This record gives sequence, structure tokens and C-alpha cells, in this order.
Amino acid sequence: MKKVGILTHYYQSKNIGGLLQSYALPYILKKYSYETEQISFDFNIYKTAIERKKCSNLFQNQKNKDILVKTIKYPFRKIKNFIFKCLNAYRYNKISFNEKINFQNTIFSEFEKFILHSQQIYTVENISEANKNYDIFIIGSDQVFATYLFPLSVYCGEFVSEDKKVIGYGASSNVKQFPPKAEKLFIQKLQRFNAISVREKTLKEYIESITDKKVTLVLDSTFLLSKEEWLKISNPKIAPDKKYIFCYFLGSKSAWQRKIAQDYADKYGYEVIHLPYIMKSIRSSDKYLKGQGRYDVGPREFISLINNAECVFTDSFHGMAFSINFNKNFYVFDRDDLSGEKSMNARITDTLDMLGLSSRHIMDKKAILDNNIIDYTQANKILKQEKEKSMDWLFDALKN
Repeated sequence: MKKVGILTHYYQSKNIGGLLQSYALPYILKKYSYETEQISFDFNIYKTAIERKKCSNLFQNQKNKDILVKTIKYPFRKIKNFIFKCLNAYRYNKISFNEKINFQNTIFSEFEKFILHSQQIYTVENISEANKNYDIFIIGSDQVFATYLFPLSVYCGEFVSEDKKVIGYGASSNVKQFPPKAEKLFIQKLQRFNAISVREKTLKEYIESITDKKVTLVLDSTFLLSKEEWLKISNPKIAPDKKYIFCYFLGSKSAWQRKIAQDYADKYGYEVIHLPYIMKSIRSSDKYLKGQGRYDVGPREFISLINNAECVFTDSFHGMAFSINFNKNFYVFDRDDLSGEKSMNARITDTLDMLGLSSRHIMDKKAILDNNIIDYTQANKILKQEKEKSMDWLFDALKN
């Protein structure tokens, strides 16, 4: 049996959706008797100018400012985040805030133990050693084609020996297309893949328009597990006895989305549970939510809170995905009202269109939401078919 190494945003991640998709793919492969694990790869290499210089071999065409702009801004963004963290600690009681963040970090670290993963920690300097341990490499499913990772050739499999297979499963990007100079390099990078599948219809069409590659549309790996399989690892103790709506907002700027959720809760008599400490920061727009701000929530608790909610309000793809998988009432919004080239919402709109659930996508600030139960009859049929197609493609790619 050949051993499969999966490369995605797994190692030391504090992103709930990222960790859940990291759990899903090796779980499915193991279920079907594949020896597999996540590759513990530390991709956080852009901390200082010195480190960037050490890793200069990773950057294709260093004069290309279009490609490197995100990378150059990285250390400044880290400084800004540190300042915000200090301000939050001051505003919300330094000891209390830090204790909550430390507890949250512990919950995330404990969930990593549920994920099949390599004991060896790889970096850009030694990632080529992974060739000794794996026969096939899967890259995805997540935003492995994101602009901020674009100079990092690891996520296009350039470290993999020529005699080994590289498969892209459910790959995604944070933009609809690259600017011309970056696009030329992207075309080159894609040649290393023996097979490519993506999550977004728009990304599939884009790649096929610029290369001779055949690209298949597949489901995000979190859809490949049943509700029952997810509930096996959930933490049911987190869910309250009272009826509630669950708000999972990653964006920070759209107060109107919170107001709509709170109005819904007030109208139908539900409590509100939300997560105000996402990514170690507090968003000022969360002040419009009156309910419980929970900091003791990691991936296992997230599953339970969605499963027991009367309705889910989110701007997150995985918040929407688990709501659909669990057949819950939900409403989904654009992240920080962004659309067009800066939007990360294609994966949301594509999924809703495919399942006939586009009415749950709310873009009107004056929308009045009803409490009608979603009829999932047709959506579940489509989801079952798409799951079978996705699994067939994955196993065919591994064999051929």
C-alpha cells in the first residue's frame, strides 16, 4: 500500500474550518484503507526580511511586485495584529483576555491530536525529505492557491520527486484570477500536478482557460463525512439547554449583519451565541450581538454548536458547509461586504447555486428574515451525488 501525504494549512492552525478540513481528508482515506496523514509543514516563513532572504530560492521572479506585495506586507501585518492584541487586552482586562486566549489555544492544540499527522515537522529547508516518507502527495483542500502563498512553491508540489504523483484535491484561491505576470507563473506551477480538482466553479473555468489541464469540480473535504461521523468527535457539553442561534462571523466590518441576526433572535425568542475571540482579536461590530460571547470554542465545540442551533448566521464557508451537512436553518453573508476581485465568496455562491439554496445568501441590509424550515430534500439528493463524484475522482486520481 502506497503512503499518502497531505499538504494543507494544518500545522499550528487556529482556524476552525482549516482544522476541520484537515481532519476530514485523512479520515476518509483511512476509512478506505489508505495509509495517510497530514504533513506537519510550518509555512509561516515570512516573519522577517532576514528569513525572506534565506528563503530567496522560493521566490520566482523577485522583481515582480504584483506577486510579492502580500509577502512584503506580512511582517507589518504581524506588528499591527500585535498592537491590536495589546489594545484588546487593555480594553477587556489584561489577565482575563490573555487567559481566555491561552485557553482557546489549548482547545485548538488538543484537537490537532484527532488529526492523523506526521511527527516530523517540515520547513521550507527540509520539505524535500518528505519524499522519503510518502509515495503520493495530495495538496488541499483549502486555499492553497491563495495570493499570500503564491511565491511559496511548496504548495504547487515543486519539492516532490519527478517519479511521484502530485494531486490537487479541492484546491481553492482567495481571488478569481491572478494579474497577468502572476498568471504566467501560475501556469508554470500548475504543470507539476498530475491531477487537479477545485472547490469553485469559477476557479475551474479559470484554470482550464489558461492551461490545457482538465480540472474537476469537487466538494470540500468536510462534506465527505456524514453528520454522524462528525458528531462522534463533537463536544456536546458546550451546547446550552435553551434554544439559540449561532453566529459565526469571521469578518469584522459588517455591523448590519450582526444587527440582522440579533433582530432575528429577538423576534423569535432565541438566545445568541457568538465567538468574539476569533483569531485572538475582538471585533467592535460584535457589540451588536447581545448574547453569550464564548471563548471556549474550538473545532469540536463548533460542530456541536451548529448541530444544536435553531439557525446559523455566518460569513464563513465552513459555517455554511456544516449547516448544510447537518440540514440546519442558516443565513450566509458576504465577508465584510467584499465582492468582485477581492471577494472570497465564490466558494459560497457556487455551493449555494449547486444545491439550489441561493435564497439563503443575504446581501440586502434591510432584509427581513423568516423562520421557515429549509426543505433539504432536493439539496440532499444533489449533495449525495456530488459526494459520490468527488470520492470517485479522488480514488481514481490515487490509482491512475
